[in-house]
Amino acid sequence: MVQRKSLYTVLIAGLLALCLFGAGCTNQPAGEENTTATPTPAVTTATPAPAAEYVFNETNNNETVTLPVGSNITISLVENPTTGYEWNVTSSTGLQLVNETHDAPQTELVGAPGVHIWEYIAAEKGNAEFSAVYMRSWENITGNETAFSMMFTVE
Repeated sequence: MVQRKSLYTVLIAGLLALCLFGAGCTNQPAGEENTTATPTPAVTTATPAPAAEYVFNETNNNETVTLPVGSNITISLVENPTTGYEWNVTSSTGLQLVNETHDAPQTELVGAPGVHIWEYIAAEKGNAEFSAVYMRSWENITGNETAFSMMFTVE
């Protein structure tokens, strides 16, 4: 009887450990973004209607957008810094960084991704670029990293 209780205790403890491990593994590996965007051509030209603020995310990857000088640009990308993966961002001089924040995940799950948000102003007329590579800062670039890029024509 004691041996049977001990066996049940070990099985329950193992099941509990498996559940806890599974709850922490909710993020996809780098390079496998969970987006439902339809594939877009390598370069798409879109001209939004005149407005003061433009908002972009993963679905706008590789797009070229025309917008007026002084426009507010917000770019939001899913990021999971708890795994070491972060967006390494480069932006050209025509874009002026106003604010950069990270919104934590809206869940209690350990290891869940949040959203990194960059806010820019289209400060100068001409062509500007925002590009980012999703990687661990201590790892070498292999060319297999997830990348995001947008071109802006500021008029």
